[in-house]
Amino acid sequence: MTDRLEQIAKQLMESYIHSRNRANFLHQRGAFKEKPGEIMVLYCIGKHVKDGLPGLMVSEISGKLNVTSPTVTQHIKSLEAQGLVERHVDPADRRVVRVRLTEKGEKLIQRVKEARLKMYVGLVKYLGEEESLRFAETMRKASDYLQKQTEDYMRHFFVEGDEGN
Repeated sequence: MTDRLEQIAKQLMESYIHSRNRANFLHQRGAFKEKPGEIMVLYCIGKHVKDGLPGLMVSEISGKLNVTSPTVTQHIKSLEAQGLVERHVDPADRRVVRVRLTEKGEKLIQRVKEARLKMYVGLVKYLGEEESLRFAETMRKASDYLQKQTEDYMRHFFVEGDEGN
């Protein structure tokens, strides 16, 4: 690998890390009292539970977010105490508890979406339409590449048994 490629790769990594650290600026500024993880749980529930559906189980939420069930349970307890989600026993199987957004939770998610959209509209104005479209396309390509590389690495490392020896 050439020094130039390594230098560019490091710059890409630093830019990515910098953007990830800044991504939760609304929380850092105190715009929302909920933790970023709680917002992600609310988003997940809102996205996957439509009117008339019974809600999601904690295990389903943890699978969709790729976090542990105890982490989701902790967030659910906090969100429930804030009146943003509610738990219901599944009528088809009384051993199963399902989680849904309350009306208050739905309104909060709508406010978060509006704040985020406003921020990105500002970014489009700042960068300009053409550069924004190029940036979006580049980010998508980079994300797809990194996802595939991660999957290949994990498959090789864990499935094929190469444990770095």
